[in-house]
Amino acid sequence: MADPIVVVGAGLSGIIAARSLQAAGRAAVLLDKGRVPGGRLATRRVAGGTLDHGAQFFTVRSEAFGATVADLVAAGAVQEWCRGFNETDGYPRYAAANGMNALARTLAADLDVRCDVTVQSITRGPDGWRIATGAGTLDAPAVVLTAPLPQALALLDAGGTAYDPELAAVTFHRVLALLVTLDGAPAVGEPGARQLGDGLFSFVADNARKGVSAVPALTLHVAHGPSADRWDDPDDDVRADLLAAAAPWIGGARVVEAQLKRWRYAGPVIPRPEHGVTVDDGLVLAGDAFAGAKVEGAFLSGLAAAASLLEG
Repeated sequence: MADPIVVVGAGLSGIIAARSLQAAGRAAVLLDKGRVPGGRLATRRVAGGTLDHGAQFFTVRSEAFGATVADLVAAGAVQEWCRGFNETDGYPRYAAANGMNALARTLAADLDVRCDVTVQSITRGPDGWRIATGAGTLDAPAVVLTAPLPQALALLDAGGTAYDPELAAVTFHRVLALLVTLDGAPAVGEPGARQLGDGLFSFVADNARKGVSAVPALTLHVAHGPSADRWDDPDDDVRADLLAAAAPWIGGARVVEAQLKRWRYAGPVIPRPEHGVTVDDGLVLAGDAFAGAKVEGAFLSGLAAAASLLEG
């Protein structure tokens, strides 16, 4: 049997690429340095609360993504959250029924996912590509590389694999997230979230009203500018300042526990227009750097990456 195609990065793009390859009869293996698949489809437990701390929701605009979401809704893995946060606009916003990471695990359930694997380099091998990891090497006829673009390019650099230097010009926003479990309902209001155009926070979500958490639990994403300004400050100082600023959203509830999460690669400042880039024969770059930071963009990028290999 031929060696499987290797997909580096088990975020949504990588999961969808592997699913598409497997559906077409091609064996694929997913490698990820994290403990669980999902990337920014991330959920954390804090003092009895369940909090999405990466992607908060998603919308549907394409037929391909719509078909997958419809299946997930029918299976009970996805639910409509609301049709607008600050005002109703009639356009569905979807959430994962048990948190965004549960959605990632559902989508990856039938895949060969190997977590806690650190890829060190990708280089040309005798019959395709050689992937060096902390546990040894794998040979693959093709590779889909979906890690955040700066990390992906570092792997190519380490293996002496050439690529278009313009790819290195893509930069990423950094985002701080404050996760707070409370002993009572926060002061967010229906439908349990607000998108904020200016100020310290860009998005505030009540995970209980969202249907994710059994107890009141707030996720507060810090806007890009303030996140960059405070990125190098100590966690304790940042957490204390953010908690003080979050008081209007916490309302009269008491804070049970608060944690700080840092997203170094939260999304591209200016994404590439294409859904992916073929670096060389059998080596494709995919992910949000190529299709925007939205959940649907990651889905479409993974789909396109698999298609480019299947057609090649």
